[in-house]
Amino acid sequence: METALIAIGSLVPLLLILVVIHEFGHYATARAMGVKVLEFGVGFPPRAFGFYTGNTPVLIDGATRFIGLSGPSELPRIIGERVKVSSTEDAQGNLVARIVELSKKPARGEPAEDREEKREEERPGEEDLLRHEGKVRSVGEGSFILADMLYSVNWAPIGGFVRLAGEANPNVPRSLASKGTGTRFLVLIAGPLMNAILPLLIFTVLLMIPQDVAVGRLVIAEVGEGTAAAEAQVKVGDIVLQANGQAIENRLGFTREININGGSRMEMLVERDGLELLLLVRPRFDTESARWLVGVIPRLDDVTIVSRSQPIWKAIPNSFVNTWEMLVLVKQAIGGAIGEGSSPEFSGPIGIAQITGEITRNNGWYGWLGVGILLSINLAILNILPIPMLDGGRIFFVVLEWARRGKKIPAEKEGMVHLIGFALLIGGIVLVSVNDVSRLLEGRSFLG
Repeated sequence: METALIAIGSLVPLLLILVVIHEFGHYATARAMGVKVLEFGVGFPPRAFGFYTGNTPVLIDGATRFIGLSGPSELPRIIGERVKVSSTEDAQGNLVARIVELSKKPARGEPAEDREEKREEERPGEEDLLRHEGKVRSVGEGSFILADMLYSVNWAPIGGFVRLAGEANPNVPRSLASKGTGTRFLVLIAGPLMNAILPLLIFTVLLMIPQDVAVGRLVIAEVGEGTAAAEAQVKVGDIVLQANGQAIENRLGFTREININGGSRMEMLVERDGLELLLLVRPRFDTESARWLVGVIPRLDDVTIVSRSQPIWKAIPNSFVNTWEMLVLVKQAIGGAIGEGSSPEFSGPIGIAQITGEITRNNGWYGWLGVGILLSINLAILNILPIPMLDGGRIFFVVLEWARRGKKIPAEKEGMVHLIGFALLIGGIVLVSVNDVSRLLEGRSFLG
C-alpha cells in the first residue's frame, strides 16, 4: 500500500506539471499569433471550478439575435452573468454578435460551470460562427465587453488541455484553422518545444545548487570471466583514471561513460603498479538489467565528500550537455536491446508510476526531478513524431499542406486518420499496461 501511494503521489503531480507546461506552450503561442483561446484547463473534465477573465469587445447590431433576453436594452441588467455568444467578424476585424444567449441558472446544488445547456436548433451558416462564452464585464453603446477566457481546474488530476477556436473549421473567426501553415506549425510545435526546454531549466538549477558528492579512487575489485573487461586485459586492482577522456571519480561517472559508449570501443586509462595503461574496452548490452556492462565490480577507495556547484554561466551550457547525454542514453538503451535481438521494454502509466515511485523513494527530490527530465524528453520526442492524434500527427498534415502549395487535406479525412490513430494508441497503452500488471504480480522491478 505504501509503495502504491508513493508511486501515485510522485507521478500524478509530475505528469500534471509536464503536461501543463506543454499546453502552456500551445496557449502562449496561440495568443501571440492571434488565435482565439477559449479555455486553459488543468486536469481533465468533469470540471471542478473555473473563472473567466479577459476583455473581449463584441459589437451588436440589428441582426443580433437574443435568447433569454428581450433585446440589447437588457444587457446592463446582466453585468456579471454568464452568456453564450456566437460571433462573426466584420471587415475591420471586430467581433459582431449574431447570437447572445443568457445562460440559464443551474438547479440547486448544480455547479454552473458544469452544466451543459442545449442551444436552439442551429441555422444555416451558424456553424461558421465563433462560439465563445463568459461573463459580461460592461456594456456600451452598441457593444459590450466579454470576459471569455476560461481557466478551469478539473477533477481528473492528470494532464491539461487548451481549447482553441475552430481547430478544424477555417471559416470560424480567429480560428486556428484559418491561419497560415506557418502560424499553425508554430502553435503545434510550441508544446513539444516547451518539453524540450524544461530539462535544460531543471539541469541548470540542479547544477547551481550545492551538492555533496563522494569522490575517490575507483579500484577494480573483480573482473568477470569472458567479459569485455577480461578480453581487454583489465586486472583486479587497476585504478580507473579516465574513460573516453573523461576523468572518473566515482561509480556513477564510470557507469555513465560505459552506457554512453556501449557497443563501441571505449578508451579506458588505468593505473597499474604505478604505471598508466590505455586499454580498449567494448561494453556489451545486458538484456536482464537493460544496461551496457564491461563485466567488472568497482569499489571506491580514499573517499572524500566534496560540495560542488556551478555558476550560471557554466550551468547553462552544461545543461545542454547533460540533456544531450540523456538523449544518448535513451538511444543506447533502445539500440542495445534491438542489437541483442530483444524488444525494448516499454512502460505504460502503471509501469511509469512504479518507476517514479521507486526512484523517488530511493533518491528523493533529485531522483524525482531526474524522472521528470526523462519523461519531459520523451514527451517532446513522442509529440514531434508523425503519430495521428498527437501534435506530430497534426504537424504532418500542416507540412503536407505546405508541400501541396496550400491545398488542404479534407477535414473529415484528416479527422478519420486521427480517430484511427487514437484507437491504435489506446490499444497500445492497454497492451503495455497488461504487461505492466503482469510484471507487478510477479514482483519484478522495472529498474532491474
